[in-house]
Amino acid sequence: MITINDYRSPEINTISGKRQGKRRLASKNGCMHDLNNELQQLFDTFYQALENSQRVLNGIPVRIRSKTLEPSLMQTFFAGSLFDHFQNKALYGKYKRLILSVNGYIVLFKKLNNKGVPMNIKTKNVQMINNQSLSLDLFSDSDGVESPILYFGYQKDRFGVCKNPQLIYIDEERVKFSITEQEISYQVPMFTDHEEFSVKPELKAGLKSKINKAI
Repeated sequence: MITINDYRSPEINTISGKRQGKRRLASKNGCMHDLNNELQQLFDTFYQALENSQRVLNGIPVRIRSKTLEPSLMQTFFAGSLFDHFQNKALYGKYKRLILSVNGYIVLFKKLNNKGVPMNIKTKNVQMINNQSLSLDLFSDSDGVESPILYFGYQKDRFGVCKNPQLIYIDEERVKFSITEQEISYQVPMFTDHEEFSVKPELKAGLKSKINKAI
């Protein structure tokens, strides 16, 4: 019987032995195969968090919002939706990092800059993540020590509108591949409680112009 590991073996297992001190290598095709169902759930989670965050922000005047309010709300609601969708596969790791451990991958969550790179302060841990280091200690135990690390993130345009949710893989300090919602068999969920978040069927690629205000 063919297993997931068998599927990965041509691209990953033959190379992993040469990657001393590195996590298992990830490929775009392998990632899309292994996380087929989870990718759809991740995009669902993003849109649910976006809607919940906007509901709260609509009740707070812009002039009194703290600088960290919007990203904190987004992260909090993202965590809540993530725990609902993935249950015990989602957790807070060390340094309160939001982590999803699923199907042999570790997924972290971060807002992306205009180049599609996570907006991180360059700490030692961040550099280790961006180099897929085996010695990175994100967890309270040894689970997932060899799993490739991915980021799920989104960007904001100059009007403050959230856009381009995507899953990315970084190694050797650069983005090796990204997976967008247009690349998977995905339909944007319909939010019936709030008219501004409803999406016509033809707008398959995302909320687009239907979201006039977002984080």
